[in-house]
Amino acid sequence: MSTDAQHMLALGESGRYEFKRDAEAVSPKVLSTLANWVALDPTREVAHLLVGVDEVEDAETGLVCGIPCGLPKGLDRAVARLQDIATKTRPIPVDIFIIEEAVNEKVPFLRVEVRPTMPPHFDDEGRRQTRQGRSTRALTDDELLRIYLDREAGSFAARFRQTTTELQSAVGVVGSQVDQIAEGIEKHIAEPIARMTATAAEATDAAHSAASAADSANAAADTASYEVEHVQRLVRDLQEVVNDLDEESHQNLVHRVVQVRRKVWWSFTVDTFQHTSARASKLAHQLGELLGRDVSVDPAHNSWELAVWHDLLGDRREQRRSRGTQKWWSEAIAEVQGFLRNPTYAAPDLPDLRTAIQADIDHEVDDPKSMTNQFRALLDDD
Repeated sequence: MSTDAQHMLALGESGRYEFKRDAEAVSPKVLSTLANWVALDPTREVAHLLVGVDEVEDAETGLVCGIPCGLPKGLDRAVARLQDIATKTRPIPVDIFIIEEAVNEKVPFLRVEVRPTMPPHFDDEGRRQTRQGRSTRALTDDELLRIYLDREAGSFAARFRQTTTELQSAVGVVGSQVDQIAEGIEKHIAEPIARMTATAAEATDAAHSAASAADSANAAADTASYEVEHVQRLVRDLQEVVNDLDEESHQNLVHRVVQVRRKVWWSFTVDTFQHTSARASKLAHQLGELLGRDVSVDPAHNSWELAVWHDLLGDRREQRRSRGTQKWWSEAIAEVQGFLRNPTYAAPDLPDLRTAIQADIDHEVDDPKSMTNQFRALLDDD
């Protein structure tokens, strides 16, 4: 027999201890009452039920103590009975822990530790009771309320502790992951970005330098282009001057007169080679005399002769099929003979502007095709 069991037997029944002679005397009401007694006071942890123990009163002192009387049906059947009774307590079975005492003696018994699970507990009849000394009584409303509040507070505390533990664990994991992420960001993002920033700054400086060089090159190119264009204009102007001088030179004028005479003779031949009449032969003789004369050494005379022959060739191109008839050649030769005998330039055409303006001044001023405006255009050409 354990020391705890001996102590309980010596103290006798009370609110904490309950004695029963046989397991058949234990009911759901008994277990619920003991569990509720524990639940009423947070300082209480357990109530004890001794099964197979009888109460004996001392004749001299009047004190009641417990005396083991044994279990007629044996320990195993008693244990099974208690476990079955515990399952019938409500709302869920109370917690019982069965200890076999004095198993090596003649009168073994059971010591049952009873603890509440979800107080207040009750039996199938709904009786919610507690211990009051050696007897029992119903739980008051205040006691029921206190038990309910303590139970919910305990459930909340348990859930809170569990949640706190999970949160602490999760925070630890997250903290570790955050450290890893921070390290990864520093290694794989921050450092490359820093290098890229430095490279970008260098590239920006290089780009600015390149842009400045490009601007300088563009400016130099523009200057060079301007100078080239200026030189080209000078060359063209000089070439024109040279050409003008060359055209006006004595030898060049002589050569040009010779060439234009050849062109006139060729044009006449093309137009009249099919004609065998005396008139055609006469025209050939007259034109041959004009073209076969010696070329003058006077530049002014040569310039004037060039103009005469060019006008003749121009008039020929305006004829039908760009060819002159014998009649046209006869008139052209006669005109050239007159020019060569008396070299003169044609006088300018002087229209009667005064009469035109007096007739309709608005028309002469506003109409671009008026006689006055056309004459003024000739003045602007100079």
